[in-house]
Amino acid sequence: MHVLVVGGTGMLKEVSLWLANQGHEVSVIARIHSPRWKSLLYDALSAAARIHPVGTNYLNSNDLERCIQQAIRLRGPIELAVFWIHSDAPDAFQVIADEIDRNTKVPWRLFHVRGSTAHIEPNPPALPPNCGYREVVLGFICEDGGSRWLTHREICTGVIEAIQHDQERTIVGTVEPWEERPR
Repeated sequence: MHVLVVGGTGMLKEVSLWLANQGHEVSVIARIHSPRWKSLLYDALSAAARIHPVGTNYLNSNDLERCIQQAIRLRGPIELAVFWIHSDAPDAFQVIADEIDRNTKVPWRLFHVRGSTAHIEPNPPALPPNCGYREVVLGFICEDGGSRWLTHREICTGVIEAIQHDQERTIVGTVEPWEERPR
């Protein structure tokens, strides 16, 4: 199966590796496109030959669309996608989702990783027809009389569990009580 991970070299690196170790062909888009990014990608993910960098910056919609098309031509339709997209790229979600849907004739699943404010400000994106949307909300951890944000490991564990259980909505950590979140 061909899988796309957006944000898969940083916070979701372990998700990219896990998917590759499950036998999937994993195309990975990172936010930064530079020699440093390529070095990071190859160094961090070289253990899995099934991981393929998608060389684009998702702030540029035309390049992004072209790179998704190329990844699909090389590895086939995308049947599973994991998105962690920063707010500085407001069009990236729609561009990627529409391009996957246009080139994938079967239903596909999208795990949308969102920040904790998605809990109090739900704003589901417009979805293409063949997309099975799953939401992963990143919360926080209450401990030792205080709270802290999730670690990358905790986030990846939660995303992997959401994929394994195919849950429509997963909250990693907690989002309640909201006033206890880290500041």
